[in-house]
Amino acid sequence: MKIEIILAIVLTLALFTISIIKLKDFKFTSKSLTRIAIMAAITILLYMIKLVPFPQGGGFSLLSVLPIMILSIVFGIPEGLLCAIIVASLQAILKPPLFPLQLPLDYFGVMMTIAFTPIFGTNKKTSIILGATLAGLLSTWFSVLSGVIFFSQFAPEGMNVWKYSIGYNFFGYGVEVLLSIIVLNVLPMKNLKQILQR
Repeated sequence: MKIEIILAIVLTLALFTISIIKLKDFKFTSKSLTRIAIMAAITILLYMIKLVPFPQGGGFSLLSVLPIMILSIVFGIPEGLLCAIIVASLQAILKPPLFPLQLPLDYFGVMMTIAFTPIFGTNKKTSIILGATLAGLLSTWFSVLSGVIFFSQFAPEGMNVWKYSIGYNFFGYGVEVLLSIIVLNVLPMKNLKQILQR
């Protein structure tokens, strides 16, 4: 079995297992459902605004991962995960995958990983940015693996498929993640948390 397939299976299983554990004790309330629905709608709206479109559906949108980051920071990883699952499902409807097995990587893997932005805590801005950076890198890595597995035929002749996929995804979706982290760093998170938690 190829290394990229092994990596994809291991990362996906790890992400889904950790997510199930996180969601196991989550209690739905009308407020949490409303927040998740609103943030999912905003995420999809931003996702549809392609700032720089790439061939094969790549490129980057207008900070579409930022709402999930904020939701997770303010209300916890479980709410961010549920929002990410809804967003990934809607993305699959709006832009169906070329290959069904892209779903756990390009859709659910990419979005669900972003929900782990507050993995290092939310009390300090440095912890938030560090968590957002790790979540963003892992999220982009899911896209890289999908590119290597499913889109190797689009790599220029003679070019290593890993280099192609890393370049394609980091200069596309990776830029969107980076811009979202920059905006997150500028936002007054303490004030925002107080406003949103009222």
